[in-house]
Amino acid sequence: MDMDSGIKAACICPHPPLLVPAIGGSELARVKSTVRAMRELADELGRMGPQVLVFISPHTPVLPGSFTVKTSSSLQGDFSMFGHPEVSIVRDCDLELSLAILNKGKAEGLPIEEATGEGRGGWVTGRRVAAAMLDHGVMVPLYYLSERIDTPLVSLSISFLPYEDHRRLGAVVRSCCEDLGRKAVFVASGDLSHRLIPGAPAGYSPRGKDFDRAICSIAEKGSFELLDDLPEDLVEDAGECGLRSFYAMHGALRGYSYQSRLLSYEGPFGVGYLVSLHEVTG
Repeated sequence: MDMDSGIKAACICPHPPLLVPAIGGSELARVKSTVRAMRELADELGRMGPQVLVFISPHTPVLPGSFTVKTSSSLQGDFSMFGHPEVSIVRDCDLELSLAILNKGKAEGLPIEEATGEGRGGWVTGRRVAAAMLDHGVMVPLYYLSERIDTPLVSLSISFLPYEDHRRLGAVVRSCCEDLGRKAVFVASGDLSHRLIPGAPAGYSPRGKDFDRAICSIAEKGSFELLDDLPEDLVEDAGECGLRSFYAMHGALRGYSYQSRLLSYEGPFGVGYLVSLHEVTG
């Protein structure tokens, strides 16, 4: 194994489409800390010179009992759903790494399926999913990371499998990056509570802020093993969408030494936006 290969860093990124200036407009001023942090993150990751970005997003089409990995040669996305089809990104898929993750995952008994085909269509075990199209959970972070990084991608979905299976998926990613000599960044896309204030997208819960405080503390310290200590009712009350992504990221980092930095947190619209960086040191 090349000692310079494997996961070189991981990060947590929020994905509200309003972070894209064409969509957010004047509202962008209300998330200026997040915008600043995303640009800082792009600078830091760009300095590391990664060869691939591995994304996991809760908005990639989900199969309840299986993960998916996209294996289209070209991955593309735009913001048509948000009124701006002109804002688009096209990237190559790191097909060798994607297939390695698929095959190693299956060999280790991890439920994972291939999302293949070009354009908007594709099939995963008989169910139609978007095979080449990137969702906004990937596109929003990629909009900022693209300012400094122009590499192929790997696109993974979460599932409704147990949290520990998401850690196993992250470990498979780490192992495949090492085996293939890839210098990779693992991007965990996910927002925190959607219930921070009255009128929030998922309604209001006073426990939303408790959940966000707990996740911010875990991310700042890099103590992701403490995700297991989160009470189930707290997670349920929070109305989050990122927790499974964070578990997968922990699986990718576990076994490494790393330094963690919380770059920003805010929730002006009732949804928690966290940006953090976890740089591998050994």
